Amino acid sequence: MTRSPPSLKAPTDAHLPRPSSLADVASLAGVSTGTVSRALSRPEMLSEPTRKRVMAAVERLAYVTNGAARALSVHRTRTVGALVPRFGSSSFPTLVQALETTLASAGYTLLLSAPDHARANESSLLRALLERGVDAVALLGAEQTSQTFSMLRTHGVPYVLMWATESPDGVCVGFDEHAAAAMVVSHLAELGHQQIGFIGGRTADNERARRRQRGVHEAVARRGLTLQANASIETDYGFREGFDAMTLLLQRKLPITAVICGNDYLAAGALSALDHLGIAVPAHMSVASFNDNDFSAFLHPPLTTVHVPIAEIGEQAGHYLLARLRNEPASRPAELPLRLVVRQSSGPAPSDRNT
Repeated sequence: MTRSPPSLKAPTDAHLPRPSSLADVASLAGVSTGTVSRALSRPEMLSEPTRKRVMAAVERLAYVTNGAARALSVHRTRTVGALVPRFGSSSFPTLVQALETTLASAGYTLLLSAPDHARANESSLLRALLERGVDAVALLGAEQTSQTFSMLRTHGVPYVLMWATESPDGVCVGFDEHAAAAMVVSHLAELGHQQIGFIGGRTADNERARRRQRGVHEAVARRGLTLQANASIETDYGFREGFDAMTLLLQRKLPITAVICGNDYLAAGALSALDHLGIAVPAHMSVASFNDNDFSAFLHPPLTTVHVPIAEIGEQAGHYLLARLRNEPASRPAELPLRLVVRQSSGPAPSDRNT
């Protein structure tokens, strides 16, 4: 006779381990339940030894806060939403990491939406964050739609605009793109360069690329230099794109002696193209850029670039939102400082400008 296989029964609740409670953590740490709550939500209120003792108990008991219950009781989810478009190679991971670290130090979780840049202003993206109950929102850039600002005001959600310096509708954290461009152009002008090329990001759907390109054009005009229309190329941000754009500029046989790149990724590709074609930098062509990414000092040759306070933007945005969420005085952040980092990719203009 064939024996039927034993039936597999799902475990009953009685057989499941009971999740640790707030009282369990308090008992193990030798503190009150209120102290445990503060350690998890407002750690800055506790002494370091007490906080460490509580967190050791949390780890040992694998305790997880009942977030849904807490959100209902305090009308807060302790999450902050961020809309940061993702396009090509960029410095935004540094900004986002700084924002996340600042918020996490106060017990907040960052909920990130990173659409492609063409979808950045779709209202559905912000609506999705608000539907998840975020307590505050960080947005990239000042050029937001009127619907975006209307939604934020209607729901009473604090927000901040990152990588921006002026907006009639919100608090901005950023730096002066025109000042950054002036630093680069003035540096090249003082080295004797008169004919300049420019490789920048696509301006049609990129606020930051537009501001950077406009800043370069205005600075070139103020210094009496020349930037011909066919010496300016728009492309996606990336190493390969910089390589191809520089190759194209060289094929046009323009009398340029220096090229300004919209960011360090483009500049790295441009330097590679010059090296590939045997054009000495900076003896026959100077290259300068913006952002001062970590790799800039290790390119061949090391890159002259404007140090942009990328991490500081995320930190300042985080501190501003935390102050708003705590109902503390939150002054408008000051414009962040810039500095030109001169390295070996820029030098005096060659006497033969047709090089």
